Amino acid sequence: MRWLRRTHLAMLAFVTLLVLVPSVIPAAFASALAPVERTDRPAMHAVMRDLCHRDVGVLGEATHADGHTEAFKVALVERLVKQCGFRAVVFEGSLYEFLGFNRARRDGRATEAMVGNAIGGLWKFEAEIKPLTHFLYTEAMAGRITLGGMDDQLGGFEQPFANETMAALLTQGLPVDRRTACVEAFHRRTYLAFDDDHPNSPDFKNRIDACAMDMRSALSKQNLAEGETAERIEMLDGIDRQLARDRLSSEDYAKDRDRAMYYAFARFSANLPKRTRIIVWTHSFHAAKSPAIRPDLNGALTFGTLLHQAYASRAFALAFSARGGSYRWSRKENRPVPAPPPDALELASPGDNRTAYLNSATLRARGIAPAAPDYHTYQSARWADIYDGLVVFAEEHPPHSSRVYPAP
Repeated sequence: MRWLRRTHLAMLAFVTLLVLVPSVIPAAFASALAPVERTDRPAMHAVMRDLCHRDVGVLGEATHADGHTEAFKVALVERLVKQCGFRAVVFEGSLYEFLGFNRARRDGRATEAMVGNAIGGLWKFEAEIKPLTHFLYTEAMAGRITLGGMDDQLGGFEQPFANETMAALLTQGLPVDRRTACVEAFHRRTYLAFDDDHPNSPDFKNRIDACAMDMRSALSKQNLAEGETAERIEMLDGIDRQLARDRLSSEDYAKDRDRAMYYAFARFSANLPKRTRIIVWTHSFHAAKSPAIRPDLNGALTFGTLLHQAYASRAFALAFSARGGSYRWSRKENRPVPAPPPDALELASPGDNRTAYLNSATLRARGIAPAAPDYHTYQSARWADIYDGLVVFAEEHPPHSSRVYPAP
């Protein structure tokens, strides 16, 4: 009888646990995610409602130096992955360094620092970003998410794969003297090591273009695995785009870069399993789904414009702004966020210094209005045509950087 009583009590405890688990897990699960400031929580819930069912969530930022925005985006990314099932994250970070991370992950050599390097120096030193670096590394190593970059520019800070390893890899198969010359040329271009004796001249551009052609030719003659060949071609394609932009004016360079980022994104997404949902971390200018974000660029298509042409309502463009506070302008200077003019979207406030969220319907109802989601500079536009949602903080603040600069 005692044995039966103990068995009955054990079964009762087990059944009780089964009943309680569904209500316990979400709270415990949420506590493991990056925290959300109390004043941000209603806006976070509203953004999650709008984003959770999309195929692509494009998360902008007014500048790459807004700490409050970064913290909000970090918490949002973690929740989109854990609670909504997003399975890929693409940064406006180095295409090449993320390829290097993924190679190291497959070989069992990946480290958390590699994720930070790939995200890039614009973000990796910020205290607000470090929890995300750890989260992404953990999720990627467990095979739950895929990471990628869409910026094919050369010369990122502290990116050893892109800056050193890649040229050595892609020059394999060249004659020794030619390989040495091409590695040197790419080193000079990567570090912008130009001077009077080594100018960034048309002759240099011709020589490095010839190196890129020779590298591609050498690759075609190597008997590599299909996946390895495809990955090296992706690197060479990115290099070709960068070298072509090197011959453009600064305005045309900027226009072409957005097209190149979309090309890299499309290639990345095409290699994912079907129905993989993707988060994009970028600047609000690139996130804009209409070229109206920068009238001075005469209708040049942004990354977000091209993305929304492909995905329509399955993509969601989110921007950020603030009513006050400050942001980092340079390594030594913070600047105040400008005061909103009359009728600005930033004046929409739920009270108590809470963060406001203006969804698509609200933006459309406001019509043409001033707002400053692009470099905290106010302009009037029909914002519903440019973004699907706008988060407005009561106060922005600079990120907390751990970067140490060398003495002048």
